[in-house]
Amino acid sequence: MTYYVYLMSSVILMASSFVAAKSLLMAGAPPTGLAATRFIVAGILAVIFLALRRSLQAPKSARELFGVSLIGALQTAVLFGTGFLAMRHLSAATVALFTLTMPLWVVLFDSVLNKKPPGTPTLVGIFLGVVGVGLVVQDGISIVGLSFFKWYLLPLAGAVSWACATIYTKRSALPLSGWSLNAWQMLIGGLVLALLSWLLALPALHLSSLSDWLWFGWLVVPGSIVSFGLWFAALNIGGATVTSGYLFLVPFFTALLSVPILDARFSASQLVGGIAVGLAVWLISRQPSPSGD
Repeated sequence: MTYYVYLMSSVILMASSFVAAKSLLMAGAPPTGLAATRFIVAGILAVIFLALRRSLQAPKSARELFGVSLIGALQTAVLFGTGFLAMRHLSAATVALFTLTMPLWVVLFDSVLNKKPPGTPTLVGIFLGVVGVGLVVQDGISIVGLSFFKWYLLPLAGAVSWACATIYTKRSALPLSGWSLNAWQMLIGGLVLALLSWLLALPALHLSSLSDWLWFGWLVVPGSIVSFGLWFAALNIGGATVTSGYLFLVPFFTALLSVPILDARFSASQLVGGIAVGLAVWLISRQPSPSGD
């Protein structure tokens, strides 16, 4: 039961973070500056909170430091650097769709590494999940058009990067709790983005209204610290393939939250897509991963 509470809470909070980020980008926030500030602040707050509770675990060797840094670069810097940039041109649900193809890459990479193909139910589940989230966000994709295909490739690259981080997290078995790993990887990923922003002379984040501050606060605490802390906790309990399968729900919840918050439409075909996503999650979650985790 604890596993599913962690997992579903993480999924819903991740969905809300896409909506919060889109709101800030629509208000004029620079994508790289927003992503960098978000994770630097979130990482610092998480480290301080865990230190005060005397539960902060830090890397104790070069191997552990390299592992945490690699996860931070892949799961924070690349994933959100590309995603926020794409979200200036695509809807929140569309970016969530392409980002959350991550479980597909986890299954494929796991299968290659273990030289064992996924079972038929898993393949069917992946297919249904892709079709389902496609239905959920089809309006956004059709409105933007294929002329903006390059913007679709950015969150897709982020999804591949996240899949690599997920597999590495599970296989490396770093001796850090999920919450400590989350804190350090957010801070390191944010610093990588800040360095990139400085090298490219990109604009820094400037919040000018109460609404902007409230959205940023939500993005930092529930949307970053809590959501990724719960994600790492769930990942440590369950397997990479099974846990990642539930991320197919993120685009669905993103589209759902976008209706009242971003004034987005929610059609009958999107409801059908939600049903397909639910079935896909059920199929994937019932199958053991190729690595047996």
